[in-house]
Amino acid sequence: MKPLLYITFTMFLLYSCSTTDSIVQQDIVSSTVPEWYSADPYLSDSTSIHYFLSFQSEDSLAATKHGYKVAQIALLDTIDDKVELVRMQQKEDSFWSSPAVIQALRSSTYLLMDLMAPKHETVLRKQGSDYYEYYLQISVLKEEIVNELKKSTDNHLASEVPFWVELSESF
Repeated sequence: MKPLLYITFTMFLLYSCSTTDSIVQQDIVSSTVPEWYSADPYLSDSTSIHYFLSFQSEDSLAATKHGYKVAQIALLDTIDDKVELVRMQQKEDSFWSSPAVIQALRSSTYLLMDLMAPKHETVLRKQGSDYYEYYLQISVLKEEIVNELKKSTDNHLASEVPFWVELSESF
């Protein structure tokens, strides 16, 4: 009976230790991610669009510089895709498919980079490694995006109100 009790106690002890270790590891991992950070990279609310990124590098400065640029480009690509989708859905095909309109919208999208600034950013050293993790949130007001696009197309498209309303709603 003693050996059976010893084996049962040993198994219980091993099981308890392994469960505790995995819970501690989960707590350590989750405590390193900032509260404001979202695992969904693109979020939108009634007034703004938000882009979240985590970027890893061996150098904390490189993580921030490169991560920020990657986030800007990814957000610009998302905005550009939405502008292009709304443009293609417009009813006046001859106007909206003209090279001048396409070029005006495409080139003006890249000027939105000036509107992008970090709302939140955090650099953390990953435990047990030589890597830094950069967490970033960029937020831009929808109204600012639309106004900048109108302005950068030399107000050539400013009178196309349905386009701008639909674009703002697509974000």
